[in-house]
Amino acid sequence: MAPLIEVSEKTLKGLEQLGVSYTLRQKTSNDSVYVPSANLWVAKQRTLQEKNWFETQKELRKQGLSMQTPLKFVEFLKEIKNNHPEIYEDITGVREPWRAEWFDAFFEKRQDGLYMLTENKARTEKLDGNTLMNDRRIDLESWVNNPTSQGLPRKDVREGNLYYWYPRADSVAWFYAGSDRANLNCGRNPHYWYSGLGVRATRHE
Repeated sequence: MAPLIEVSEKTLKGLEQLGVSYTLRQKTSNDSVYVPSANLWVAKQRTLQEKNWFETQKELRKQGLSMQTPLKFVEFLKEIKNNHPEIYEDITGVREPWRAEWFDAFFEKRQDGLYMLTENKARTEKLDGNTLMNDRRIDLESWVNNPTSQGLPRKDVREGNLYYWYPRADSVAWFYAGSDRANLNCGRNPHYWYSGLGVRATRHE
């Protein structure tokens, strides 16, 4: 079997121009999923359970890891829906036990509006003006396939079975599912913790 090599996008384009055939193989890991669209590795399992949002961020930094932002989570869901359906079902399935995971998104009220802070509050962006700002049920696929620039549901997202709570000041985002429903909640108290709540740690390629 020919050896596997890693090449840049520029090299691939050059091969195509020369008419050289090649085969792309998905990067694999025993404990992580590679998301090409985000150039990111995401853990298959949730860890750091029984910790609040601040404690989780602190522990991830010690390990050189990070949380998924809502936008990275959207890209992760797209990747695993067909390639890792068991993980997709573990996240979105309406069933017992209760499962939840933190996102790297803290919402802060300022004089000119609401902001989303990511990278453990180091990066600041004004909330996208197209963000849906009322609580209602939304369609998971409609959200994932057409999110805002920050990965949140848009105002025109279709109605569906996913429960959505819009961003509130001094709150963080998380996703959870249980026996009665699945939820995207952007109004969670960052001091909250529970045994079923954790994080899928990420690292860049």
